[in-house]
Amino acid sequence: MKLNELPGLISENVGKLAEKFLPNQSQPGAFLRRFPSDSILKKADGIHQRKWFFMKARPFINVWFEGNGQRSVPAELIPMLAIGSTYENKKRFPRLNAKNVRLNVISEPKPTTTSSGVHWLRFRTKKGDIVRVRQLELARCLFLQNFHLARTAFRHNGLAGLAQVLESNDATIIKFPAMADYPPSNLRTHAALTHLSWVVLDKDARQSFGSILKFWMNSNSDTWNFRFKPPRLTGWHIAGSGDYGTGDASNIFTIDEITHFHNPVFSHPKQIVFDHPKFEELLAKDPANGKRPTVPRGDDDSQMDLSVEPLLGKRLDQVSDSGFSCSFDDNLKVGVTVNGRRYSVKPIADPESTPASETSSPGHATERGNGRELDYGINRPDESEDLSLEELTDVELTERFSIFDEVVRRLGDCENFSFERISAIRLPWPKGGNLTATRTATGKPIQACVSLIKYQSIPVVIIEVDTESIRKEHTLSTLVVIFSKNAADGVASLLRRCSNDGVHWDFEHIRSLNAVAKHSRHPHRQTRRNGRHMVVSPEDYLERWVNILERNIRALVKQVRKTS
Repeated sequence: MKLNELPGLISENVGKLAEKFLPNQSQPGAFLRRFPSDSILKKADGIHQRKWFFMKARPFINVWFEGNGQRSVPAELIPMLAIGSTYENKKRFPRLNAKNVRLNVISEPKPTTTSSGVHWLRFRTKKGDIVRVRQLELARCLFLQNFHLARTAFRHNGLAGLAQVLESNDATIIKFPAMADYPPSNLRTHAALTHLSWVVLDKDARQSFGSILKFWMNSNSDTWNFRFKPPRLTGWHIAGSGDYGTGDASNIFTIDEITHFHNPVFSHPKQIVFDHPKFEELLAKDPANGKRPTVPRGDDDSQMDLSVEPLLGKRLDQVSDSGFSCSFDDNLKVGVTVNGRRYSVKPIADPESTPASETSSPGHATERGNGRELDYGINRPDESEDLSLEELTDVELTERFSIFDEVVRRLGDCENFSFERISAIRLPWPKGGNLTATRTATGKPIQACVSLIKYQSIPVVIIEVDTESIRKEHTLSTLVVIFSKNAADGVASLLRRCSNDGVHWDFEHIRSLNAVAKHSRHPHRQTRRNGRHMVVSPEDYLERWVNILERNIRALVKQVRKTS
């Protein structure tokens, strides 16, 4: 045994010893190391503090699986706990043959409590039917969407310890502290960012989130049945699955699992920017010797083990549950600041190797831990939209752009044209697999030149990219574009997409920016006269480029006026 393996082995055996020597039916519930396979979750409620040997006290929740007695699991697993579900390791399977319901919330729900102490909320539909949902299930989907938000809900400083809100002239910044344990991987989808924006910035949502801890602290019972004060929900749309009651309760639909929320009410006047110190872009680089290293295959399905602490430095085991989603107003603008980049050579997995088995567990990773940290979450769909907001850097106009500079200034002297300004911008490094396609001879990022021209008082942006600096031969036409609003943000988004796409113009993305654009080809550097190829003189080349841009801009403005 290696010495550095000893702490992990100790941590793993602590759970085994505890499970062996603690009574199977101890109150408030025997500890559960993993979910039983193919056993239906019948109930989840009852929060209590529990100390696990020398580990600090953690909140636990009682669970009842069909065919099993009362057990308890860490409360941060609440995002996994939907009544009627079955489990296979870390994967959750919703209840089969459940009925679906959709409702528009016309008035605030009324809280009720059953004789067993379970807290519910009752909604009334337009038809007069009653739809009820457990308060824990509502809070799971409203707030506790991943392990880290669930952990935050039971911390004494709550959202105040998660992130701080700062204001600038044009954006609201949600800033995570330097020692943030909130994984930046939870900030990579639009759905997650809009949801967290609402939780942090909406006063009503923030108070509702804080009420979870408040109700727990005010409870006199050792085991607290979950309750909270929900935010205002009138105007929301809710979808869920469950079933109608029988007899006198035949008009009551019980939602066991909420599947979708839509909040059309929340809005924010400025762009919302998340600033996380560990939010970095991982970029590929070429191996020094031209060969990528070969590594053993990793464990594709590490076993969940709730009795161990994860090991610090291991890659997160991220599991996303597609059973729930939430949406907000389409006009909500969100993004993430890039705070660094890491370059690494992508290894090749050896297909003949046997992967070493690993464990996966929730909680803070420590140096004495074992296995990977489980990061389970709902409302994390696969999205292709780039939400990172890496600042585009202005650079000095170089000799490479001297001809383009002269062209746009001459264009400004044409009839009905005026030259406004010109600047050079360094493009961000591409994300994904296009780093090789955009590698330059100097090793520095590609530059673009952006000029603002007005034609008949309409602002027109002209963009020229320095493709001659790319190692591999590459051509790209000049882009002429008219934005309906916020040209500065539009140019930044357009250039990021251009870099990510391997230096190409994405016209579908341009249309999504409420803009119209047109390719403008470069003039030929050679001409044919009397059957002979001749080099075009510098002056003729300038004039030809001016004429091409002039024609394209006139045509684009005509198109805009025709469709407006």
